[in-house]
Amino acid sequence: MTRPALRRIAHIPIILLALVAVLLEATLWRWLMALGRALSQLPVFALAERLVARLSPRMVVVVFVLPFLAVIPLLKFGELWLFLHGHFVLGVALLLGAKVVGVAFSARLFAIARPKMLQVPAFAWAYDRTVRLLAYGHALLEGIPAWVAARALVHRLGAAGRALLATGWRALRGGSGPGLRLRLAAAMRLLRRG
Repeated sequence: MTRPALRRIAHIPIILLALVAVLLEATLWRWLMALGRALSQLPVFALAERLVARLSPRMVVVVFVLPFLAVIPLLKFGELWLFLHGHFVLGVALLLGAKVVGVAFSARLFAIARPKMLQVPAFAWAYDRTVRLLAYGHALLEGIPAWVAARALVHRLGAAGRALLATGWRALRGGSGPGLRLRLAAAMRLLRRG
């Protein structure tokens, strides 16, 4: 094989990784950030945020990694115990709940601690590489017409869904009447557009 052919083959895993990272970032990360903001209203999480804000940059990196090392084995034992005792639904609920809450709080913690963590050279290097990989993935996806069309459709569906929820919320609060039917019809037209 020629050198350019080998180079193209070597880029395939990088391209796949970039695409997966962009898809996760475009969907799950935003939802988990919103959940993390909601969790930060709980006293234990608010206390953790205040503690992290007072730490040195190196300690922030340690605090960001340390909970995973201590909590993950405990959760795995709990999940294993539930599965071994026939509590499959509870085991799956613990597994999924722990993942979602853990990643959501980590996303929130990362957003707060990122400026301090970027002062640590090794973290700054890894973060720069990750951001470059995401930018590469975005550029690849933006060149695919099906991706652009799908993203536009998702945005329209999201806007229509938010309009329907807002209309339903107003109706629940007593804001119904003749305008409710018109608002629902407008939201349905927005859904059908495309």
